[in-house]
Amino acid sequence: MEQQIHITVRYNLATGDVNLNEIVFELKQLRDSLMLRILEQILKDYDDLIAERLSRTDIYPSKKRRGLGRHLRREDSQRRFCRGRKVRKRGYRRQLRKISTIFGDLQIPIREVECLKCGARYCPLLGALRIDAYAHKEMNFEHQVIEAVIDTNYRRLIDGRSIDISLGGIHNLVVGSDIDKLYQESVDLEQISGLMADGTGVKQHKGRKGELRIAMGITRAGHVEPLGCFTNTDWSEIEQVVKERIKQAKALNIPFIYDGEPGLDDFLADVAESQRCTWHGPRGLYHALWQDGLKKKDSEPQTDTLKQLIGIELAEGDYEILKEEDKQQVKDRCDASKREIQEMIKTFEDKGYRHGAAYLKNLSARLFTHIEIWLKTGVIAPKTISRLERVFREIGRRLKKIAWGWSDKAVTNLSKMIMIKQYSPEKWEQYWKEKLGIKGYFHIQLMEVTS
Repeated sequence: MEQQIHITVRYNLATGDVNLNEIVFELKQLRDSLMLRILEQILKDYDDLIAERLSRTDIYPSKKRRGLGRHLRREDSQRRFCRGRKVRKRGYRRQLRKISTIFGDLQIPIREVECLKCGARYCPLLGALRIDAYAHKEMNFEHQVIEAVIDTNYRRLIDGRSIDISLGGIHNLVVGSDIDKLYQESVDLEQISGLMADGTGVKQHKGRKGELRIAMGITRAGHVEPLGCFTNTDWSEIEQVVKERIKQAKALNIPFIYDGEPGLDDFLADVAESQRCTWHGPRGLYHALWQDGLKKKDSEPQTDTLKQLIGIELAEGDYEILKEEDKQQVKDRCDASKREIQEMIKTFEDKGYRHGAAYLKNLSARLFTHIEIWLKTGVIAPKTISRLERVFREIGRRLKKIAWGWSDKAVTNLSKMIMIKQYSPEKWEQYWKEKLGIKGYFHIQLMEVTS
């Protein structure tokens, strides 16, 4: 049903003195109060419309009352719904109903009616608006708080944005979020060029050090596909959760890239092939040789050699039109690099570099997976976890310095929110549309502005 609201705005200006900035500044101050007044008038009109249709059943047929007047039977211990939809108006409740919105606090009178069938008194507007009996915040308010807390910490959110909510209130919104449902949707591995996982430390209650772990995929278009965020969770449990989201049960020619994190050597081994991060390889060798007593100037030639051996560039473009000799050159260089690494291992063993030899031996078996996949399929798969490192930086920038005292659930939920909002914005938007119940049942437009 179409309605109109008429707005009158009075202003005065100093001719020849006022500038555009001042006009815009004053309009900005007016914005939230104007929206509150418009919202108040819309709700009052809607309340009148509902009460009229429920009380005048002689005029309005049942289809005009669809979705209106649902209420519990009076004094029914089983809390069943009454079938009656005809009411008698009983005025307004004594207390104004306060609702926190993104524009500020709205206080409006709520009409009360009496059911002619069971005698129950209720407010039909609240039912029509899907507002629970004791709810005092609309969901757009929660949306604004969550969006804000993703960008900053709790304290700055309150002090800097003047959002009327307590620290505990924000925390409850984060912990009570149902963001988990976005991490239960199936993922098509046919669109994934690589999988990766890693962990980072977070400070928790009383200085306890926690571990945030993330699993994600990289699509063939180069986009991040979040697979899961976990706090203080064993890798074997994480593996089972990730497998439940993967459609295919068979192994595919994609790598699982990791930096040597304990517990990840056989992670997702039945669907992906292990690939050690080629950036972390030389870095890890430096630390292993340091354990063997080598200083940086002595180990640097060895790490530089390893960088050269694994720095094999793959030809981009259409794999099918590449000449066979080009493919063979890559294969020959890969084989040569493998041989030279084996010689390095033997040299380390001969010199007594026990840690260096053991590290390089474990590393060598998983360094060239991306090249082997390219030779078989022509797909250029990721070979480093640099994208995941950037993800951790994005999360850590918001999370690490403010997670003191947080529960595992809070750390996990906020990490999941950051991942989805940052790397799957279309899913984030759809999630909130479903949560807010936006289905196109309300439209408003500015008709005319005159003076």
